[in-house]
Amino acid sequence: MTIEADHDPHWDAAVAESLLGKTLLMNLTFLDDEGEVQERQQFFGVVIDATEHEGIVLDLLGEHDGDTYTLPPQTSAIQKAEAGLTSLAGDKPDFVASWIIQGPPDVANDVDDEV
Repeated sequence: MTIEADHDPHWDAAVAESLLGKTLLMNLTFLDDEGEVQERQQFFGVVIDATEHEGIVLDLLGEHDGDTYTLPPQTSAIQKAEAGLTSLAGDKPDFVASWIIQGPPDVANDVDDEV
């Protein structure tokens, strides 16, 4: 089996298409330089766009209703939600993604920025 030179192992167009209209629970963990947890953020939304060049766009629900959030174009970071999984607010997502980020968020609790 050969892999094309321009194939991105983190992007799967079929997975991206399956996300459209589905709900996604996003968990972000921010670490300091020593690897200690500084902050955790969780939000929930409906995937309204997913392209390899622009990323995965969520129309947020809950306390951030009406805002959007763009995730990097990495479908490899997204998993089908296990049965019974709920967000902190009690929402039941179709998919879940968790990111660990070295360094503090640019603006604390501002979910309008890209990851």
